[in-house]
Amino acid sequence: MSQTINLPEDPPSRSKGNGECVRFDMHLHSCYSSDSSIPVKTIARCYRRTGILPLICDHNSLIGSERVYDVLCRNDSDLPRILAEEIMTSDGEIIGLFLQEHITPYQSAEETLDAIREQGALSIVPHPFCSYRRSALRHDVMERIIDRLDIIEGFNSRVLDDRENNLARGYAARRKKPVSAGSDAHTSLELGRTYVSIEPFSDPKGLMKVLPDASVHYNHTHPAIHSVTRLVKAGRKLGILRSP
Repeated sequence: MSQTINLPEDPPSRSKGNGECVRFDMHLHSCYSSDSSIPVKTIARCYRRTGILPLICDHNSLIGSERVYDVLCRNDSDLPRILAEEIMTSDGEIIGLFLQEHITPYQSAEETLDAIREQGALSIVPHPFCSYRRSALRHDVMERIIDRLDIIEGFNSRVLDDRENNLARGYAARRKKPVSAGSDAHTSLELGRTYVSIEPFSDPKGLMKVLPDASVHYNHTHPAIHSVTRLVKAGRKLGILRSP
């Protein structure tokens, strides 16, 4: 189902760079996604170097998120442990964050949201208007379940046409949903490109409270990076590249 969205004027992206704020990349992948090549140790090093907290959203897997936070929390016990995964539903992808357990993929969007809520977790719709990806949540389904969704991804570095990010932000504004921002990194070159700068939080309720006032640091990723992702995925299937 296609939709035509009339957008309000779009504000520019901003970055606070304030030491009192948390920098949070709300969508990236580790090598536990079949199409990502980023080792857990590389993500941990990036956090120590930049202070950008990673939300690991591996495809249909919680393992990478668990492994990254095992490393991060070993050195900083005060960090919120934010486990997440990008779950493929029968209607398209939904991210669950603050999960306690893996959620079975390929259920309906409604069943997936039920499972997320049962864990006291939050939901994000990733790249909702991205025409390049067949995995995006169907627009008619998103409209049907909008009252149950928590966050709309408004800045995704891998979206090929930034007008589609604009559509996502316009939709979120009309539906009164906060927006997230993520690099959607699948390679080490993409780390640290996009994040929100927000007040500290420790749980889902805290994040929902501070996210509407977030500042955004956003950089678009070159479209050629999708070719690298396809090569990683093919290499894994052929056994040329080892899975973790």
